[in-house]
Amino acid sequence: MRKIVIGFLVITGAASNAASYTVERVLKDETTMVALALNETNVFCTPLGYGTVQLKINVPELDHLAHFDHRVENEGFPCITGGVCSNENSPTSILHGEKLVAVPIRVILSETLTLDYETKTCTRTLSEKVKSHIKNRDFGHFRSGEPVAQPYESCLKVVNL
Repeated sequence: MRKIVIGFLVITGAASNAASYTVERVLKDETTMVALALNETNVFCTPLGYGTVQLKINVPELDHLAHFDHRVENEGFPCITGGVCSNENSPTSILHGEKLVAVPIRVILSETLTLDYETKTCTRTLSEKVKSHIKNRDFGHFRSGEPVAQPYESCLKVVNL
């Protein structure tokens, strides 16, 4: 099952500077069913990447499905997180039952344009959310890039003002 949504656009004016506008749009919103092997290697708790010990599941398919690299530093595969590890939210709670599961992986790639009409400048920032629901738990991951200067005229065409 694949779902693609293109062209969602939101325009907001900055309250403190009427000459600045932020434009957000979804570039890709796609859900793909993937097979995940649930074992002690792929389902684990780690403090890497968040500052707290998080429940994570490796999702190798994110290398092909996502724009950004969703690996945590020093980890082998891209992953998604299910929140802080606890007695109730642990690898053991995920590893019971089926060891190979088909799950939806939703990848939402968005673009934020920030236009300044006074200075005639524009920056573009990409961000990406990954969402899934595995064994009655929500998992996700987020990555974003740095703002990058864009040709002002190109941004105006997107805004269509």
